Amino acid sequence: MQSEPHVVIIGGSFAGIKAAEIILGLGKPVRLSLISASSHAYFNVAAPRVLVEPDLAEKLYFAVEDKLRNLDSQNSTFIHGHVQKVDCDGNSVVYRDNKSGAEKALAYDYLVVASGTKSPSAAFKLQGDHKETMEAALNLHDKIKKSKEILIIGGGATAVEIAGELGHTYGKEKDLAIYSGANAPLASWLPRVSEAAERQLQNLNVKVVNNVRSRSIVEVEGKFRVDFDDGSSRTVDLAIPAYGVVPNGEFLDSALLDKQGYLQTDEFLVARDHPNVFGLGDIVSGRPCTLIDVDQVQQTTFKATVDTLIFGGNGKRKPMKKGPELGLVPISRAGGVGVVFGWRVPSFFVKFMKSKDFMIPRGAEAFT
Repeated sequence: MQSEPHVVIIGGSFAGIKAAEIILGLGKPVRLSLISASSHAYFNVAAPRVLVEPDLAEKLYFAVEDKLRNLDSQNSTFIHGHVQKVDCDGNSVVYRDNKSGAEKALAYDYLVVASGTKSPSAAFKLQGDHKETMEAALNLHDKIKKSKEILIIGGGATAVEIAGELGHTYGKEKDLAIYSGANAPLASWLPRVSEAAERQLQNLNVKVVNNVRSRSIVEVEGKFRVDFDDGSSRTVDLAIPAYGVVPNGEFLDSALLDKQGYLQTDEFLVARDHPNVFGLGDIVSGRPCTLIDVDQVQQTTFKATVDTLIFGGNGKRKPMKKGPELGLVPISRAGGVGVVFGWRVPSFFVKFMKSKDFMIPRGAEAFT
C-alpha cells in the first residue's frame, strides 16, 4: 500500500458526499476518488414540491466536482462514470467513462459503496445523468397540469407528499386519489399519525383508497390503466407510481448482497469478508433508507470505522444503534404529519420545519 491510502467512493449523492466530507475532514493523508454516474447531486427530498412549482427544479442540483473542490482540491478527484463491476478480491473498480465512453479500471486500497437506490420514476431518484431526472420531473409536472384524473399509487411518505402537493394546488379542479396499498397511508407509522394523514388528504379533496394494491400500471394511447389485486382496474389520464425503491448494487458480487440486492455489512458498516469495503446510506441492508438515518446514526459509526481501519486511529469503533423515531411528512404548504422521538407532532410544527420550503436550503448546505 502507498503511504497515502487511496479511497474510492461509489456514489455522488447524499451518502457519497457525506463519506467524502468525513474522510477528508479527518485531516489525515489520503487520496480520494469519487465515481458517480451523475455530475450533479440531487436533493430529492423536495421532489414533490417541484411537481407543482417547476421553477424550483434547478435549485435541487449541485455539481459534485465543485463540492469536492471545496472540501480538498489537492487530494480529491471526481470521476464522471458509470460503475460496471467491482472486484473486491483484486481491489479494483471497472467503470465506463462518461466523456470518452471508454472502460477503465481504478485500483483502490479502501472502497466505500454509497450508491443508494432508484425509484420506479426517474423524477424522484437519480438514475444516471441529472438532466434526465430534471427532465422527468418537469415532464411529470406538464402531464399533471394537463390531466383531469390522477392516481397516486403508494402509501409511504413520498406518495403522501405528492398527494398533498397535488391536492393543495389542484384539489378543486381535478379528480385526485391515492391508493395506499395498506390499511392506511403511512401504515407503518403511529396510528394517530396515519389517521391524521388520511384526514388532511381528504380535506385537500384527495380520495384515499385503502386495502387495495396495484398489480400493474400500463400506459396505452395516452391513458394509464392500473390493475388492482382485487380484480378491479381504473383507466385515468395519469398514474404516478410512488412506492418502492431498488438498490444500486448490480455491480457488486451477489455474495456481498442480501436477497433484495442491498449490501450486507456488520454493525460497523464493514462488508462481509472484505474489511476494506464499507457501506453508507440507502444501499446498506436493513436500514430505513432515510436522510435521518445517515445523519443521526450511520455517519457516527462510519467516521469511527474509517478512522480506525483506514488511518489507524486509536478511537473505539462505534456500532450502529437503533435510530431515533423521527420523520416529518409535508401534506402541502399548510402543514403535515410527523413523529419526533416517538411523539406525534402537530401540523404547524411540520409546516415550520419542512412544509414551508421542503428544506430546500438544506440541500445547499449539504452539497456546496
